[in-house]
Amino acid sequence: MPSVHPVALQTLYASLIEGAQSQTQIPLQTPGTVVRKDIKGQEYTYWRSYLASGRRNDEYLGAASDPRTFQAMEERLVKSREARQLANSVKTLRLSGFAVADNSSALTVASLFNAGIFRQGGVLVGSHAFGALLNGLGVKLAANYYTDDIDIGTATPIALAIPDDRSFLDVLRDTGIEFLEVPGLDHHRTPTSYKQRGALLKVDLLVPGTEAYETKPLPGLKAHATGLPFFEYLMGGVEDGYLLGKDHIIPVRLPNPARFALHKLVVSTLRPAALGVKSRKDQQQALIMMDAVLEHNQAWVSEAIEALPLAARPRIAQAADHTLAYAEGFGDVTKDALEELSGLRYAAGEAKLNVQGNDWKP
Repeated sequence: MPSVHPVALQTLYASLIEGAQSQTQIPLQTPGTVVRKDIKGQEYTYWRSYLASGRRNDEYLGAASDPRTFQAMEERLVKSREARQLANSVKTLRLSGFAVADNSSALTVASLFNAGIFRQGGVLVGSHAFGALLNGLGVKLAANYYTDDIDIGTATPIALAIPDDRSFLDVLRDTGIEFLEVPGLDHHRTPTSYKQRGALLKVDLLVPGTEAYETKPLPGLKAHATGLPFFEYLMGGVEDGYLLGKDHIIPVRLPNPARFALHKLVVSTLRPAALGVKSRKDQQQALIMMDAVLEHNQAWVSEAIEALPLAARPRIAQAADHTLAYAEGFGDVTKDALEELSGLRYAAGEAKLNVQGNDWKP
């Protein structure tokens, strides 16, 4: 059962978030350092940093003796010190049990932020959203989550000012990581996923759809997305949030945490038998998130249940019954909620599930 972070750490997290709110662009390289080169007897100053791919980037600042070079160097040194202070603070949070994305994932999400994707309707979903939501709720994980997937969803057209010669793939490559389109099993369908060459990092684009998992165009991104059943429900409650990375705090948009939990239960019933491990992961994440939300604000769960589409409710009942097997050690309120959900029936006029105080009542 997850625990709550001490107030001091939650305060540190809140202060870092406050400082991140004014960002308009996030650097996609390491904080950097000064390098001087002697060329034909003349000394020149460069600013050296590294991209996520590990490629070195030397930015020319000017002749070492030029006062303008010194000023440019000082400006970068100030930003570098601020970035290193941020990295140290994030390290403190990570070692204390806050969820922190791996560096390549964080920089990829930062590139999407720089392109305006979250401002224009993009939403971070999946395991990265799971970690970010728990951070916002002040919940400590026993171990940091791990995922190779970055899932970006939307229920509305994303209108971006991407030049004609650029695409969503180009935005991903701004990180310095070599992303490639991933062909699906049906080679007649346009790709909706992008993968790092020689690695497991993958970015998926998702939109509301049906169990046919159709491919739908996203003209604003010059890309396509996979349609998912019940995804519109998840996109129905979206709020501001933040993803922690090694050297960054990235403003994103996140699903409502209660809807996230219930949607995870639904998704667990949609997976084929061969992906049973993923179904269990869905249910475990749903359990942790529901427990955190019930501790924080029980009314959110009631509201999320009331908004469930009728077709999703039998699936919720089925998944909740299975999830009870993982609930040992969780609070009675969470167990009671799952028991009520597992017995829920959704005929017209049937009683709704409500939370009153600490008692679940049908």
